[in-house]
Amino acid sequence: MRLYLMRHGEPQAKKKDPERRLTRRGRLDVATIGRFLGQNGLTIPEIWHSEKARVRETAEIIAQAVGTARLLEKPGLAPNDPVGPIRGDINLRQEDVMLVGHLPFLSRLANQLLGGPIETQVFRFREGEIGCLERNGEGTWQVLFTIYPGLLE
Repeated sequence: MRLYLMRHGEPQAKKKDPERRLTRRGRLDVATIGRFLGQNGLTIPEIWHSEKARVRETAEIIAQAVGTARLLEKPGLAPNDPVGPIRGDINLRQEDVMLVGHLPFLSRLANQLLGGPIETQVFRFREGEIGCLERNGEGTWQVLFTIYPGLLE
């Protein structure tokens, strides 16, 4: 099973847009990642995202690029939510899934899955960055790759 962890693209400043939707640059960066994933044959059966506009927009752009039909707004993906409940949901899955969310949640989840201290930053998770973990037959996770928009420009 593969787990894709993606941080939302660049959001508007809160003063300009209280909902903090993606900027033009944020949409372009996420579309760049999506195009790369789609061109390389990546399929993601389901994408989970938080309720925030910037995260939902990011998930929608990626879903369109890779042909994902199931988008699920899932509680427990807010920046400071505990990672235990989502980790439990992931551990029950056999099918690949992508989580689109925020810092520090994504870093904490990656660290726990990889067996490191929660405070360690395995992935930097720049805006629009995606990291992929894979679970082997023994239930342990390893890092497969990380890509951020600047690598593809």
